[in-house]
Amino acid sequence: MAVRFWELYEETKEQFRLKIVAGKAGMDTVVSWVHMLEDETIVSRFHGEELAITTGMKAVQPGWLLQLVQEMAKDDCAGIIINTGMYLHQIPEDVVEWCEAQNFPLLEMPWEMSITELIQAYCMRIIDQKQYEKKIGNAFREVMQGYYSEEAIKQVLGERYDIEGTFQVFCISVKKTMEEELSYNQAIIKLENLFGLWKENDKIKASYGLVRMEDFLVLILNNSKDRQYKELPELIVQSFSYFSKEKCFHLGIGPSIRHIENLSDSYRRARTAMKMSLGTGLETIHFEEMGFYKILFSVEDTNVLTGYADDLLGPLDEYDKVHGSSYVDTLRSYIKNDRSLIRVAEDIYTHRNTVNYRIQNMKRILGCELSNAEEIFPYQVAFYIRDMTKKNK
Repeated sequence: MAVRFWELYEETKEQFRLKIVAGKAGMDTVVSWVHMLEDETIVSRFHGEELAITTGMKAVQPGWLLQLVQEMAKDDCAGIIINTGMYLHQIPEDVVEWCEAQNFPLLEMPWEMSITELIQAYCMRIIDQKQYEKKIGNAFREVMQGYYSEEAIKQVLGERYDIEGTFQVFCISVKKTMEEELSYNQAIIKLENLFGLWKENDKIKASYGLVRMEDFLVLILNNSKDRQYKELPELIVQSFSYFSKEKCFHLGIGPSIRHIENLSDSYRRARTAMKMSLGTGLETIHFEEMGFYKILFSVEDTNVLTGYADDLLGPLDEYDKVHGSSYVDTLRSYIKNDRSLIRVAEDIYTHRNTVNYRIQNMKRILGCELSNAEEIFPYQVAFYIRDMTKKNK
């Protein structure tokens, strides 16, 4: 969990005599860093969720402060603290009204309070939190990979999470370029902002963890409510909307499990669902809705699968290659249409007698009568595998 504006405020409001002027409802947002800001042009260099502090030196220019907060809000900044008493004695009413209407946090700090000390305190708090999050992430990695030590987990994760409660894993894959790394980090911050902690908000109230794996992101939910779970997949997609529009975002959702020692089960299944999402091009896949593909996508060595399919269908591949026929397609239709010659003929636009001839010849080539579900099932699996590997390619 990243540091949120309301946490910084609660921890330092007395030390720096901070006062919330407007936008309290927006203070559950993540704060990624803190900057001194006296020139609005620097806002365009922000990366997202920055908190700015200003003395308002340029506020003598009519409308400057209002334009500044509007630009900051547009660039997804966390909020602004105004150091009043020297250049700006009172915050303009139009600025207060706009920030309140837009839920953009606007705080006031007296001139005699040190801006330098506040920035230093906030930045150190953010750095400390990042170190703590790294420790949490490492602990989650060990649990997901099956290295569960009850004492170690209680010590690291027990303070923040209900280790005997429910857990659910979401695996997120984003195909991105180096130039899109900034957009990716901004998307992660948007994702974190779904989990608001400020009182009386409508955001998701559940403990969560975010773990960066080698080439994908893992979101872990602890004790989430059913209603929130149903809404969450769509909200995750919205957080990564840029990548979703580019068709390079994929989400795999694991089942809900109880007790953290079983977290590796939800993780493996979420990763399997993510693999199917990548393989099929579908944006979101729930493991529990994968059907027979649960088994296929759980196999790590895909060469085993393709070898199995080629062993079964290889004789027909070779026959089609030599004779320019389409026996493989005919077999697929024969299985799909439950061995009905009439429906196969309609499906592949071929006369029934021709279909019957092909089927009899196929039985001879394959050395199998294809007369019941037990005999047909291996070939059905072979087609599943070919569909899966074709989409992966």
